[in-house]
This record gives sequence, C-alpha cells and structure tokens, in this order.
Amino acid sequence: MIAMMNGSPYPVRIGKLRQLLEQVQADAVIVTSAANLFYFTGVWIEAHERLTALVVRREEDAFLIAPDLHRGEFGSLGMETLFWRDGEDAPALLARGIAHADVVGIDDSWPSGHLLRLMNHRPHVNWRSGTEMTGRLRMVKDRGELELIRKSAAVANRVMESFQTYLRVGSSEEKLLDELQELWRRERIRELSFDPTVAAGANGANPHHAPGTAVVREGDFVIVDTGGKLDRYCSDMTRTFAVGGEPSAEQRDVYELVKEAHLAGLRAIRPGVTLSEIDRTVRAVIEEGGYGPYFIHRTGHGLGIDVHEEPSVQTGNGLPVEAGMVFSIEPGIYLPGKFGVRIEDIVIVTDDGGESVNASVSKKLTVV
Repeated sequence: MIAMMNGSPYPVRIGKLRQLLEQVQADAVIVTSAANLFYFTGVWIEAHERLTALVVRREEDAFLIAPDLHRGEFGSLGMETLFWRDGEDAPALLARGIAHADVVGIDDSWPSGHLLRLMNHRPHVNWRSGTEMTGRLRMVKDRGELELIRKSAAVANRVMESFQTYLRVGSSEEKLLDELQELWRRERIRELSFDPTVAAGANGANPHHAPGTAVVREGDFVIVDTGGKLDRYCSDMTRTFAVGGEPSAEQRDVYELVKEAHLAGLRAIRPGVTLSEIDRTVRAVIEEGGYGPYFIHRTGHGLGIDVHEEPSVQTGNGLPVEAGMVFSIEPGIYLPGKFGVRIEDIVIVTDDGGESVNASVSKKLTVV
C-alpha cells in the first residue's frame, strides 16, 4: 500500500478524472475494478462479492466505500472512507454519496448485482459507462509507470532468453510450460500476466493454444507467449523458435514475412499517427506476401496494470498515438494443420517514435 502523500501520483490522477467529468458533463464516476482502484489509490484489493469502490465527484471530494474488513488497507489513505459490515445495505450507503448526481459513470467490470441494487436506490440517475474515462487516463502512462514497465519487461527478456535452452525434440508442451513457470519463480515473480502459450507444430495455428500433451518434433516451430507482473505492472512478449532441425522453405518464408510486418509496425509508430494506420501498415505487409487471410487478430493491445487495456491497435481505431502510450506490435500468420508464427514486442511511444522494451531478445529465426 502507498499512502496518499505529497508527491504521490494518486491525487493527481483523481484530479484528472474530475476534469474528465467536467468535459463529458457527468456528475460522478464509480471506480470498482482492482486495477482501477490500484491506479487511483495505490491499494490492490480483490473485492469479490463485497461492494468496494472509489467514487469521484465533479463538485465534491472523492470518497471510498469498502468493507470494514479492509479498514487496514484503506484507513490510512487520508480520504473519506465509508466502511460497511456484512449485513448492511452497502448500495444504500453508496447512494447517499451520490445523492446530488444525475449522470453517473460505472466502470464496466462492476458486477451487475451491485448496479441493480444501486439503481433501486437511485432510479432516476442517467447511468453510463465510466470505462471510457478511466481507460483514457490509464492509456497514457506517467514517468513512474513507464519505468515499472521497463523493469517488468527486463525480467521477461531474461526469462525468454533462458527458456530457449529448454526447447528440445521430445519435450511435451506441458513439460515446457512447467520449465517456463519455474524460470519465472526463479525471478521471484509470483503472478504471471496471463496463462502462457507454448504451442508446438500444428498447435501454433491456434493463437491462444493451451499447452497440452503434444510433443515437439524435429523441425517444429514452437510459439512461446509469456509475461509476468512486477509491482503490479505487466510484461508480455512472444517469440517463435525452430526446434531440432532446419525449417522448411515455407516455414522460413512465413517467419520472415511476419518479422518484416512486425518491424514495419515498429517503424510506423510516432505521435500523431492513428492506431488504425499502424494496423494497416502491418497488415499490408502480410497481405502483399499472400497470407492476409491467415492474420486473424488485431495488431496489438495496450499494456500496463492489465495485460490487455487501452489502446487497441486495430482497424477502425482512429485514435492518434500519444507519447506515453504503451502497446504491443504482434503480427502472426496461422496455417491450420501446419504451424503458426507470431512475434511480439511491447512498445513505449516516445516524442519521436517508439521504444521496444523487448528489443534485446533476438528476432532472428533461431534453431534450437
């Protein structure tokens, strides 16, 4: 837990959220997800079924509402906090805090049961999604966040470099997964960003393949997608390796095409260009290479406290890139029944381009 003292980023972030309320002409926003609460308070709480929220109001000070059992975590923040105990009507307590609000945003992860009970207490409120506001703020990282993302990525880079030595013909995906997770534990990372992908041979044609009993055969491509959390900030990267023998001509051609598309995406990043334009740049390389139908997902996703957050690098997203945004560039080609290739780096947008935090891990086609 980080106390809300002078120099802390949390009052600044809450202040920016109040400014957004003014811009969108909303009276309050109810912030509920663990990631959002952490972003605005420095406290990580998995609330489960118990109502826990930060309420930011346009005309009044922000306040917290939390179960009394979390008094230890929230009690020293220096913010008004309404604590409630099991058996009390927490939504009624929250409703009194927004008694003068007519337009209220709710972040999208709040259980509907809480919202329905709150609506019974405030039936005339105009409810809207608050995720656009919180997502807009979290999308552009401050200096402290960027440093944490770099540190988190450095751990991922070490893990990926070390993991290459475990790839061998005859190993199952499940065994390789165990070895990958052990590498994270050696780095003292207790929580991964997501369930890792270790996909051998034809399984690589499934972008989110869950490792199973399949065994690596000579000449297989193996896709490895992994990341961990350091001080609550995620890492995420993907590399594709050839195992046990020289790849076929088709494998080489597809790999080099994905790498070319990936590098084109990195070069396209600069403030002012739209996210859709970056996606088109990457996609055009693969389409011109004849594999357009086999690139079946967006070019990238934002990353920070959550492994998938705003912004989304995809067709139709006309949002201009800003310095401080962080997102992936991860083109892939997936050939059903054959193999897949994906290469992914996380990129920090700078004043004049992009900084890949995974650049130290080679993208050269590696045979291990």
